[in-house]
Amino acid sequence: ETDISGRNSVEITFNEEPVDELMKPENFSLNIPENKTLSVNRKSSVTYDLEFAGPFNNKTLNKLIINKLCDKTGNCSQDVQVPFTPVWAETGDIIISEIMADPLPEVSLPGKEYLEITNRTEYSFDLKNWKLTSAGQSYLFPETVMKPSEIRIVCSSADTSQFKKYGCVTGLKQFPALTIGGKLICLTDSTGNLIHGVEYTSAWYKDELKTGGGWSLEMIDTNSPFYSDGNWIASSSRNGGTPGSVNSVATSNLDISFYGIQNVFPLDSLNIVLRFSEPVFDLAAKSIKFEGKEISSIQPADPLFREFSVALNVPLIKNRIYTVQISDDIKDFAGNPIQLTSFKFGLPDAPSPGDVLFNELLFNALPGDPDYLELYNNSKKILDASRLQLISINDETGDTSQISLVSDERRSILPDTYYAITVDRKKIIDRYFSADPGNLFETGSLPSMPDDKGHIVLLNRELDVIDQVFYTEKMQYSLLSDYEGVALEKIGKQLKSEEAKNWHSASESSGWGTP
Repeated sequence: ETDISGRNSVEITFNEEPVDELMKPENFSLNIPENKTLSVNRKSSVTYDLEFAGPFNNKTLNKLIINKLCDKTGNCSQDVQVPFTPVWAETGDIIISEIMADPLPEVSLPGKEYLEITNRTEYSFDLKNWKLTSAGQSYLFPETVMKPSEIRIVCSSADTSQFKKYGCVTGLKQFPALTIGGKLICLTDSTGNLIHGVEYTSAWYKDELKTGGGWSLEMIDTNSPFYSDGNWIASSSRNGGTPGSVNSVATSNLDISFYGIQNVFPLDSLNIVLRFSEPVFDLAAKSIKFEGKEISSIQPADPLFREFSVALNVPLIKNRIYTVQISDDIKDFAGNPIQLTSFKFGLPDAPSPGDVLFNELLFNALPGDPDYLELYNNSKKILDASRLQLISINDETGDTSQISLVSDERRSILPDTYYAITVDRKKIIDRYFSADPGNLFETGSLPSMPDDKGHIVLLNRELDVIDQVFYTEKMQYSLLSDYEGVALEKIGKQLKSEEAKNWHSASESSGWGTP
């Protein structure tokens, strides 16, 4: 009989003791005669552990080929074939399908945090020593057999009794705190391989009434496990969630596109960070072209394989714009081909006064919409957006707002390019058809921008004034009947931002804004 002892090793037990001289690596092969064993280790008189160079074919029939097999009395068999089917979990086989991050005040469910996991396959898996990882902490699973297509609740061991009536439950001695604002949670197997992960945020609820507590986040389509925010929404169950059962929001919601590169930024002259919009599980150095430069190594820098650290053999040169090109055969988990395959960046320089100018302002947004700001790089420098910051000033009192970063991450602003920011990128893209999604970015906060008038200042990290603008609604086109949703645009990108005559309302033909 055979017992799978690893992804490339099998333990074989004979019904009687074999001849020792035949228990050699060259006498065994896997699937084809050329695929010989690496080692044969005796565990008992009838049991041996065989290790192969490469992994077995997972979830399919494999054949252990024994060229010759003899017992101690001289009975021999030639070309013995032993079939076996190894099974181990692969990425996406078991997924996190529901998250109760804020159970209070209760709707009908227990006021306790929980996760729900779903087996998407027809195979059983033992989750012993699997881990939930969050915020650098790992939480160990006890021995848990997850049956085919099973939906299971995972919670703190102290809370298991409260969830048993809803379905199968696994309690962890320690359970990660699931903050309502969001966090990254990963499920890994006993060898540390990623099975599934999700970085949720409160915006995924898409229903402000349900962000106050008592409602879970549910995955819409379990066939698109890495679709991220496009595949999650607040539960529609009257109980507040559906732990242990098919999600109340379940419907077809296939992932049909893969945007591609989201950012490339140099940490220094020899190391860059490359980030994708979705996980990429098969990225290799040969998949990246970098203007003739050789890549010495590439390593995942994110548990969900969205971000990678790339080391170069030749240093970058300052003031030069580089282009990273990704092979167009790279696909996301759903098999969608990558769309944005190239990205420009460079080593950043320090911003000085006048290097970056205000170019467009939306300070009187339509109800439910966010404001936005657009900047223009008026220099020949490559600038780091994260080293720019904004404040608003109340000129009547002299009070200043808290500082808002132009970017929460390091990002290149290339010479003669626009850089627009808002707190809800999707809403702005949906509202303004002339928006350029490639130059519009989401940031954590914007300075206060009153509807009637305001004073906004752009600073560097050293608090030098880079640019400033004084606006009033009187700067809008006087014949407009309503100013809501109408952006102010500079009539010339290099003109002084402080002068009212250099600003005008965005046109109706452009959709009232061009961020």
